[in-house]
Amino acid sequence: MDREKLLQYIAPCSLLCYTCMGLKDGPIAECARTLHDLSAGIPEFFCRNTPEDERDKQLTFFHDFRNTLQHFSSAFCPGCRNNDAACPAYEGCVIPACVKEREIDFCAECGYFPCDKVKDFFYARDAKIYPVWENGNRRLREIGIEAYFEEKKGVSHYTHYTEK
Repeated sequence: MDREKLLQYIAPCSLLCYTCMGLKDGPIAECARTLHDLSAGIPEFFCRNTPEDERDKQLTFFHDFRNTLQHFSSAFCPGCRNNDAACPAYEGCVIPACVKEREIDFCAECGYFPCDKVKDFFYARDAKIYPVWENGNRRLREIGIEAYFEEKKGVSHYTHYTEK
């Protein structure tokens, strides 16, 4: 994959837009669209083939499931580098403007990395993200953009929230 495509998939902060549920053409949205399309008719099938006392429960479950898939398939974000609006999750993020001003692609390329400006931003918003940002940028610096993407493309964007 060429560098320009990788830059669309990896945000300036080192988080992968690629694995974010908001990325318009990301794998989550694409899988949700496929699953939504392939599950057409399932509620009706279960309605006809489920005992009467279970029908309402099954119908509700599958309609909720398909509505959830519809929600995930409606992702709209073009990625941090293509988005004039702030990331809905990190409104006011200082990183995109900073890397643009310094004419670099990632925080890892900055002589001031790790900086207090980003640390202050993340600790004010979501302290769990700061170590993800710092470790991601260190790893980018260590192995390069291609290897970093390969290493992270199968890892949930939200794994750090499951860790205690």
